[in-house]
Amino acid sequence: MKPSGSPHLPVRKEWLARVDEAAIDPQLVIVDAHHHLWNRPENHYLLDDYLYDLDSGHRVLASVYVQCRSMFNMDRPESFQCVGEVEFANGIAALSASGLYGPARICSAIVAGADLRLGQAVVPVLEEMLERAGPRLQGIRNVTAWHADPRVVSNPRPPPAGVLADTYFRKGLSYLQDYALALDVWGYHTQLEEVLDLARSFPNQLIVLDHVGGPVGVGPYAGRRDEVFTDWSRLICQLANCPNVLVKLGGLGMNVGGFALHTRELPPDSDTLAELWRPYILHCIEAFGVERCMFESNFPVDKGMYSYGVMWNAFKKITADFTAGEKGFLFSQTAAHTYNLTGFD
Repeated sequence: MKPSGSPHLPVRKEWLARVDEAAIDPQLVIVDAHHHLWNRPENHYLLDDYLYDLDSGHRVLASVYVQCRSMFNMDRPESFQCVGEVEFANGIAALSASGLYGPARICSAIVAGADLRLGQAVVPVLEEMLERAGPRLQGIRNVTAWHADPRVVSNPRPPPAGVLADTYFRKGLSYLQDYALALDVWGYHTQLEEVLDLARSFPNQLIVLDHVGGPVGVGPYAGRRDEVFTDWSRLICQLANCPNVLVKLGGLGMNVGGFALHTRELPPDSDTLAELWRPYILHCIEAFGVERCMFESNFPVDKGMYSYGVMWNAFKKITADFTAGEKGFLFSQTAAHTYNLTGFD
């Protein structure tokens, strides 16, 4: 089911269209805290594609673009090529801000991909990114999700082992606070102790844990979901004790999660997703509190398993018993506060 050379599942629009749902609570304001845009040999997901998904009946009013090595400027020195991605995302944000593409302000915040392993040499890269994007630049993420088993892979270019503990990475990280930039971190549940050490070593650095901390369900963890949940949930509680850490709720449609929803005859409906995800989502909320949790789509990566509208319905069903104020944080305000978006208080 995977295209050659990519760990991401292919998007089958005809298959996804076989399950269509009206949006639940369509007036609830949403900030999509994590998505990508790209044009790759195996597929593309650009502005028109994201707009198609936004037209699902949910009230998505802003989004956070997260690095994915998209539109690197190959005419620049290697360490500055990532500035091209910031220029690209900022251009999409400018198009969206015109109002010609609907009410959503797409790429309102940008999490870029400056290589922190440059150490002090990352500073001019950060400064040029800020020149290009201004206040839209709100964070940095590096490729850090690693596992020794080659079956556990979620990035077309897997990183080396030990990036989060790397001396040069940590030197580069030390400069983010000077520019009020958050650090997004994507790692598997087997790396959460590394994230914990990072959070304790940099207590004043805002760290956003992506994709509920990456519980793995493939390779050596296939068929061991209860055991993985026990290990993952314990470490999530420890991370929640670090006040500088927040968590994104989503990303459970990646192949590494092991849910294999893409193998079903019909795509999942929101009841199915809510049942599968409820333990992970509710545990994160219980550990971190609503003010440190934010929902994300992780599209188009997760689009190989379910549609955008069905996904938001699942999140809404999981939180159906929450108060309006609690939903406000989970669906928009936490993301807005984290990435300095205005108008969501």
